[in-house]
Amino acid sequence: MPETKTHIDRYQYEFRSAGTENVAILYLFDDENNLLAMAAFVDGQDPLPGPKESPSGTVTLTWRRNDLPAVIDMLRSEAPVSFAWSSEAQVARITTEEEPIGEEEYKSFWQLLFG
Repeated sequence: MPETKTHIDRYQYEFRSAGTENVAILYLFDDENNLLAMAAFVDGQDPLPGPKESPSGTVTLTWRRNDLPAVIDMLRSEAPVSFAWSSEAQVARITTEEEPIGEEEYKSFWQLLFG
């Protein structure tokens, strides 16, 4: 199956304490409130498990805890942001669309000056 790519409409994240481990979990939703992906952000040196798709179609993936601020920044600062998944290659991505260099910075500068 080829890669599917869906715009992320909403997200939620939480910090969870479970037994001896603390984990940050990020939930990504489409515009119909379907859960696209659940990403766990963990500490440690162990190899990370690869992404997996549940029977319901939700992809679970694991990243390092120090990646969480960059992902949250992307979700807050960029638009549009999409979740892409290839079940054949077992590759999951959170990605922006192509954007001209300086586009948002230019808009912000003129909005600041002329409101």
